[in-house]
Amino acid sequence: MSARTGPAVPTGPTGPAVPAARAAPAVPTVNDRCTGCGACLLTCPEHAVRPRGGALFVRADLCTGCLECVEVCPADAIDEAPKESHP
Repeated sequence: MSARTGPAVPTGPTGPAVPAARAAPAVPTVNDRCTGCGACLLTCPEHAVRPRGGALFVRADLCTGCLECVEVCPADAIDEAPKESHP
């Protein structure tokens, strides 16, 4: 019996397979105007907005660039940024 830590990741000819939708040209970033209301958390269809250390951030690896979080933010605290600027 082998121990598994999670589901196997499907791979393609050059490494892990990533759906085309994940290749967003821009990923939103949460700025210091964030009030922590959570509207973006509830709106994001990919669950890419996450809490961390009392603040919110957008996981670039999950974001599809739909920008629904930007539209719903009442504090105008989410900016669109080029994906290249994310680690």
